[in-house]
Amino acid sequence: MSDESMTINNLTADIVSDYLREHPDFFEQHPDVLRDLKISHVGDGAVSLVERQVAVLRERNSELRRRFDALISTAEQNETLLAATQEVIAAIAERGAQEDIATLFCGLIQKRFSVELVAFHWRSSDGDDAALSVAAHLLANKSASSGPLRSHELHALFGEEHPEGSAALATLTMRSGDTAIIAVG
Repeated sequence: MSDESMTINNLTADIVSDYLREHPDFFEQHPDVLRDLKISHVGDGAVSLVERQVAVLRERNSELRRRFDALISTAEQNETLLAATQEVIAAIAERGAQEDIATLFCGLIQKRFSVELVAFHWRSSDGDDAALSVAAHLLANKSASSGPLRSHELHALFGEEHPEGSAALATLTMRSGDTAIIAVG
Protein backbone atom coordinates (compact mmCIF):
# COMPACT_ATOMS: atom_id res chain seq x y z
CA MET A 1 0.00 0.00 0.00
CA SER A 2 1.09 3.53 -0.71
CA ASP A 3 1.38 6.21 1.93
CA GLU A 4 -1.51 8.13 0.35
CA SER A 5 -3.96 5.20 0.47
CA MET A 6 -2.88 4.44 4.02
CA THR A 7 -3.58 8.07 4.97
CA ILE A 8 -7.02 8.01 3.32
CA ASN A 9 -7.84 4.74 5.09
CA ASN A 10 -6.91 6.32 8.41
CA LEU A 11 -9.31 9.25 7.88
CA THR A 12 -12.38 9.18 10.05
CA ALA A 13 -15.52 11.27 10.10
CA ASP A 14 -14.18 13.01 13.21
CA ILE A 15 -10.98 14.00 11.42
CA VAL A 16 -12.95 15.39 8.44
CA SER A 17 -15.32 17.23 10.79
CA ASP A 18 -12.44 18.75 12.72
CA TYR A 19 -10.75 19.83 9.49
CA LEU A 20 -13.93 21.52 8.21
CA ARG A 21 -14.40 23.31 11.53
CA GLU A 22 -10.84 24.58 11.37
CA HIS A 23 -11.36 25.70 7.75
CA PRO A 24 -14.91 27.18 7.62
CA ASP A 25 -14.22 28.73 4.22
CA PHE A 26 -13.35 25.36 2.65
CA PHE A 27 -16.57 25.15 0.57
CA GLU A 28 -16.16 28.73 -0.61
CA GLN A 29 -12.75 27.83 -1.96
CA HIS A 30 -13.99 24.50 -3.38
CA PRO A 31 -17.59 25.07 -4.59
CA ASP A 32 -17.40 21.99 -6.83
CA VAL A 33 -17.17 19.80 -3.71
CA LEU A 34 -20.21 21.49 -2.16
CA ARG A 35 -22.16 21.09 -5.40
CA ASP A 36 -21.53 17.31 -5.37
CA LEU A 37 -22.61 16.80 -1.75
CA LYS A 38 -26.07 15.46 -0.93
CA ILE A 39 -27.18 16.97 2.34
CA SER A 40 -30.68 16.36 3.62
CA HIS A 41 -32.34 18.07 6.52
CA VAL A 42 -32.62 15.62 9.40
CA GLY A 43 -34.71 15.95 12.54
CA ASP A 44 -36.68 18.83 13.94
CA GLY A 45 -33.70 21.11 14.39
CA ALA A 46 -33.17 24.47 12.78
CA VAL A 47 -33.87 24.83 9.08
CA SER A 48 -31.42 26.82 7.05
CA LEU A 49 -32.62 30.02 5.41
CA VAL A 50 -31.98 28.57 1.96
CA GLU A 51 -34.01 25.44 2.77
CA ARG A 52 -36.86 27.61 4.05
CA GLN A 53 -36.73 29.85 0.96
CA VAL A 54 -36.80 26.82 -1.33
CA ALA A 55 -39.79 25.39 0.56
CA VAL A 56 -41.64 28.72 0.34
CA LEU A 57 -40.86 29.04 -3.37
CA ARG A 58 -42.06 25.49 -4.03
CA GLU A 59 -45.26 26.18 -2.13
CA ARG A 60 -45.78 29.44 -4.00
CA ASN A 61 -45.08 27.72 -7.31
CA SER A 62 -47.71 25.09 -6.50
CA GLU A 63 -50.24 27.78 -5.58
CA LEU A 64 -49.50 29.74 -8.76
CA ARG A 65 -49.89 26.57 -10.81
CA ARG A 66 -53.27 25.87 -9.15
CA ARG A 67 -54.38 29.46 -9.84
CA PHE A 68 -53.16 29.26 -13.43
CA ASP A 69 -55.05 25.99 -13.95
CA ALA A 70 -58.19 27.61 -12.50
CA LEU A 71 -57.77 30.57 -14.88
CA ILE A 72 -57.38 28.22 -17.83
CA SER A 73 -60.52 26.35 -16.78
CA THR A 74 -62.45 29.62 -16.43
CA ALA A 75 -61.20 30.78 -19.82
CA GLU A 76 -62.37 27.52 -21.40
CA GLN A 77 -65.78 27.89 -19.75
CA ASN A 78 -66.00 31.50 -20.93
CA GLU A 79 -65.09 30.42 -24.45
CA THR A 80 -67.89 27.85 -24.37
CA LEU A 81 -70.34 30.47 -23.08
CA LEU A 82 -69.24 32.94 -25.75
CA ALA A 83 -69.78 30.35 -28.49
CA ALA A 84 -73.24 29.56 -27.11
CA THR A 85 -74.10 33.25 -26.86
CA GLN A 86 -72.93 33.88 -30.42
CA GLU A 87 -75.09 30.97 -31.61
CA VAL A 88 -78.14 32.41 -29.87
CA ILE A 89 -77.51 35.92 -31.21
CA ALA A 90 -76.91 34.68 -34.77
CA ALA A 91 -80.09 32.60 -34.69
CA ILE A 92 -82.13 35.51 -33.34
CA ALA A 93 -80.71 37.89 -35.94
CA GLU A 94 -82.06 35.63 -38.70
CA ARG A 95 -85.64 35.84 -37.37
CA GLY A 96 -88.04 38.64 -38.01
CA ALA A 97 -91.27 37.89 -36.17
CA GLN A 98 -91.40 38.59 -32.46
CA GLU A 99 -93.06 35.26 -31.77
CA ASP A 100 -90.29 33.38 -33.60
CA ILE A 101 -87.60 35.27 -31.71
CA ALA A 102 -89.14 34.56 -28.30
CA THR A 103 -89.61 30.85 -29.01
CA LEU A 104 -86.15 30.45 -30.53
CA PHE A 105 -84.47 32.37 -27.69
CA CYS A 106 -86.08 30.26 -24.97
CA GLY A 107 -85.29 26.99 -26.71
CA LEU A 108 -81.67 27.86 -27.44
CA ILE A 109 -80.97 29.20 -23.95
CA GLN A 110 -82.37 26.07 -22.31
CA LYS A 111 -80.40 23.82 -24.65
CA ARG A 112 -77.05 25.63 -24.79
CA PHE A 113 -76.86 26.82 -21.18
CA SER A 114 -78.65 23.92 -19.45
CA VAL A 115 -81.04 26.11 -17.47
CA GLU A 116 -84.42 25.07 -16.18
CA LEU A 117 -86.45 28.25 -16.66
CA VAL A 118 -86.36 30.79 -19.48
CA ALA A 119 -88.89 33.49 -20.29
CA PHE A 120 -89.07 36.16 -22.99
CA HIS A 121 -91.69 38.92 -22.61
CA TRP A 122 -92.13 41.60 -25.29
CA ARG A 123 -92.97 45.03 -23.92
CA SER A 124 -94.50 46.21 -27.18
CA SER A 125 -97.00 43.39 -27.49
CA ASP A 126 -99.98 42.47 -25.39
CA GLY A 127 -97.68 40.47 -23.16
CA ASP A 128 -98.36 39.23 -19.68
CA ASP A 129 -98.83 42.37 -17.58
CA ALA A 130 -97.96 40.51 -14.36
CA ALA A 131 -94.58 39.44 -15.77
CA LEU A 132 -93.78 42.94 -17.03
CA SER A 133 -94.87 44.46 -13.71
CA VAL A 134 -92.65 42.08 -11.71
CA ALA A 135 -89.76 42.64 -14.12
CA ALA A 136 -90.12 46.43 -13.90
CA HIS A 137 -90.06 46.20 -10.09
CA LEU A 138 -87.01 43.89 -10.04
CA LEU A 139 -85.05 45.84 -12.64
CA ALA A 140 -85.85 49.23 -11.02
CA ASN A 141 -84.38 51.35 -13.84
CA LYS A 142 -81.43 48.99 -14.37
CA SER A 143 -80.72 47.07 -17.55
CA ALA A 144 -80.05 43.81 -15.66
CA SER A 145 -80.60 42.28 -12.25
CA SER A 146 -80.14 38.93 -10.55
CA GLY A 147 -80.89 37.37 -7.21
CA PRO A 148 -83.39 35.34 -5.21
CA LEU A 149 -87.09 35.67 -6.09
CA ARG A 150 -90.26 34.93 -4.17
CA SER A 151 -92.73 32.32 -5.35
CA HIS A 152 -95.20 34.83 -6.85
CA GLU A 153 -92.38 36.57 -8.79
CA LEU A 154 -91.19 33.26 -10.25
CA HIS A 155 -94.76 32.37 -11.19
CA ALA A 156 -95.34 35.75 -12.87
CA LEU A 157 -92.11 35.55 -14.87
CA PHE A 158 -92.04 31.87 -15.80
CA GLY A 159 -95.69 30.83 -15.53
CA GLU A 160 -94.84 27.87 -13.33
CA GLU A 161 -95.20 27.25 -9.61
CA HIS A 162 -91.88 27.26 -7.76
CA PRO A 163 -91.55 27.64 -4.00
CA GLU A 164 -88.37 29.69 -4.31
CA GLY A 165 -85.39 30.22 -6.56
CA SER A 166 -83.24 32.78 -8.21
CA ALA A 167 -83.18 34.35 -11.64
CA ALA A 168 -81.36 36.81 -13.82
CA LEU A 169 -83.35 39.43 -15.72
CA ALA A 170 -82.27 41.77 -18.48
CA THR A 171 -83.80 44.25 -20.86
CA LEU A 172 -83.24 43.51 -24.53
CA THR A 173 -83.64 46.28 -27.10
CA MET A 174 -83.99 45.30 -30.75
CA ARG A 175 -82.88 47.44 -33.70
CA SER A 176 -86.54 48.05 -34.45
CA GLY A 177 -86.87 49.78 -31.09
CA ASP A 178 -88.98 47.00 -29.59
CA THR A 179 -87.91 45.96 -26.12
CA ALA A 180 -88.27 42.72 -24.24
CA ILE A 181 -87.55 41.35 -20.81
CA ILE A 182 -85.60 38.11 -20.69
CA ALA A 183 -85.49 36.01 -17.54
CA VAL A 184 -83.35 32.97 -16.83
CA GLY A 185 -83.76 30.93 -13.66
